[in-house]
Amino acid sequence: MQKNKKYLLTMLTFAFVIACIFFFQKDVKAAEKTGTVTFSIERFTIGQGYLIEPCQVDIYDTDNIASVVDRVLTQEGYGYENKGKIQDRFYLEQIYNGDTGKVRIPSIISDGQLQPIKNNAGDLIPIPTNAVNDGNDYGNESGHFALGEFAYCNMSGWMYTVNNVFPTGMSLVKPKDGDIIRLQFTLYGYGRDLGEKPADEEDNNYLKLPDRDAITKRLAVMLKYKASCDEHGYKQAYQKAYNAVIDWNTTEKKMKEVFSALPSEKEILQWGAEYNAKFAESVTKTINAIGTVDLSKESQIAEARKSYNALTSEQKELISADTLKVLTDAEKKIVSLKAEKKTQDEAKKKAEEAAKKKVQQEALKKKYTPSKTSIKSIKKLKKNQAKLTWKKVKNATGYEVYQSMKKNSGYKKVKTITKNKTVTYKAGKLKKKKTYYFKIRTYRKAGGTTYYGNYSNVKKMKVK
Repeated sequence: MQKNKKYLLTMLTFAFVIACIFFFQKDVKAAEKTGTVTFSIERFTIGQGYLIEPCQVDIYDTDNIASVVDRVLTQEGYGYENKGKIQDRFYLEQIYNGDTGKVRIPSIISDGQLQPIKNNAGDLIPIPTNAVNDGNDYGNESGHFALGEFAYCNMSGWMYTVNNVFPTGMSLVKPKDGDIIRLQFTLYGYGRDLGEKPADEEDNNYLKLPDRDAITKRLAVMLKYKASCDEHGYKQAYQKAYNAVIDWNTTEKKMKEVFSALPSEKEILQWGAEYNAKFAESVTKTINAIGTVDLSKESQIAEARKSYNALTSEQKELISADTLKVLTDAEKKIVSLKAEKKTQDEAKKKAEEAAKKKVQQEALKKKYTPSKTSIKSIKKLKKNQAKLTWKKVKNATGYEVYQSMKKNSGYKKVKTITKNKTVTYKAGKLKKKKTYYFKIRTYRKAGGTTYYGNYSNVKKMKVK
């Protein structure tokens, strides 16, 4: 029995380890792209248009709606506050800098199409108007004009739709390729002003709004390929559609009218592909025109890189790896050539400075080197001493006396005379029957440097 328990414990431990490895590997696996969604953040109920205009957003297998919202807000530079976590019970409380401070509540909300709602106490909650509303003190007090729950009304906050349906928590819903996700600010009625029908089937107190999903996606695709759409004459049609979408008072008839004036998605994608190919081809030619790389090509290479960096991600994908390698190799070559030139320039500069310094030193030497003196006499004194006398040199600071027992070598300095006027020296401790040789060198001090004149004539004296 004990043996069976040990075996069971071993197997359970093994299973636990395998499970940990499996889940760990699953967690660290790189997220895979699963498609693209249309995404926007709207403040139409307070007349402030888009916070983030319709755009195409890549989604991944690890995404839920909360992670998409987080990624887009972060990429666009918006901070936010929330409750819960992205993967669990995420609730978006407010978006920093999401409120312009100018409220223009659409008449469709404030002028009778919505009826006041009763609270739990049975009291009617008034519908906000431009003149009378709760304000947005929370955002203003925080200093970043946040837009979120309780702004301008105690029934306001952020809600979202996926393909015109209002789901519940953002953490619970995974986006799918082709979805249209619209994060919307509700001002009154917890979504009634956004067109959400209350749970009570008989409650018709909600706005009947024209469908904005299809036109939102079309605007996102047009915005992605804006330049090519403008080239084909759809700039005005885009603006009319844009204005109609952000105006909460737009009728269904008007919405259909502006939508029908837009090009089809197929046309837009075709124009976009042609536009991308044109720019990619232009950049390819620019890169291939670089040719043999030398320093004269530096600005040309920089312009090629600038042109490449200006491409969209789709356009960059049309640039072949070989072409891109031409650019990167050219950039590396330029870096190498510049380093080489810098070394050469520094060496040249150093040599020029050394030559200049040498010329300056030679000039100073010529200017400050004292004249040569000459020994006038050498006389024997008592006690094995000798007295040297030499000619005074006007431009010398002093004199150095050298002594040797050989005429042409072995001289050692035995005395430094620091006064110009002193032109004698007594040599002592001379040995009998030895011959001594003497010579004098002048010196001059100027600017912290000592300049030496030539040695004088040599005089000898034999000690008897």
